[in-house]
Amino acid sequence: MKSTGPLDAEAIAMGARIRGLRIERGLTLVRLAGETGMSQPFLSLVERGHARLSLASMAKIARGLGVPPGSLLARPSADRHSGAGTDVVHADVPRTPEGVRTVWQLAQLPGGLFGTEMHGTEMTFSEYAEHDEDEFLYVLAGTLEVGLDDGTVHRLSPGSSLAVAAGVAHGWRAIDSGGYRVLTVTSGGDWH
Repeated sequence: MKSTGPLDAEAIAMGARIRGLRIERGLTLVRLAGETGMSQPFLSLVERGHARLSLASMAKIARGLGVPPGSLLARPSADRHSGAGTDVVHADVPRTPEGVRTVWQLAQLPGGLFGTEMHGTEMTFSEYAEHDEDEFLYVLAGTLEVGLDDGTVHRLSPGSSLAVAAGVAHGWRAIDSGGYRVLTVTSGGDWH
C-alpha cells in the first residue's frame, strides 16, 4: 500500500502545533486519543499533516490539551512582544492565505482574550463545532454564512458581527470562491 504525503503546509503546521503541545504536557498519543474519543492512528496522521481536523474534532483536541481551539489553527507571529499585562503582535509580511482555511494569531492575554484573523474559502458546512469559550466574529472582507445547530443560518457581509455563547454548536462557510476574512475573539473557557 502506497503512503500519501502531507496535505499542505497548513496541515503540517497544525500537526506540529498539536504534537508540540502534547509533548509539552507529557501526553502520549494513546492518552490524548482516550481523552478526546479519537483514534490514535488518526491523531498520528493529523500530527504528521496527513489528515485535516473538522472544527468539532479540533475543539475536542484543544479541550484535551487545555488550549483555545484557535491556537491549534493560528500561525503564531514571529514579531510578538509580551509583558506586564500587554501583548503586541505585528503582522508578518506578507499574510498570504493557503488552503481552505488560514488563521493568524493576534494579541492574547492569559486569563482573558484570544484573537485571530482568518481567511476561509470552504463552501460547505462541515461538522458543527461546540467549544468552551464565548466567540465574537467581525467580518473584514467577503461574505460568509454561520449556521447554528437549531437550523438558523446568518449571512454576514463586511462590517457585520456575530457573538456565539460557549456551548452553542455552529459552523461557517464561504458563499463564493472569493472566500471571507474575519476577526475572531474568544473569551472564557477552561484554558484561561
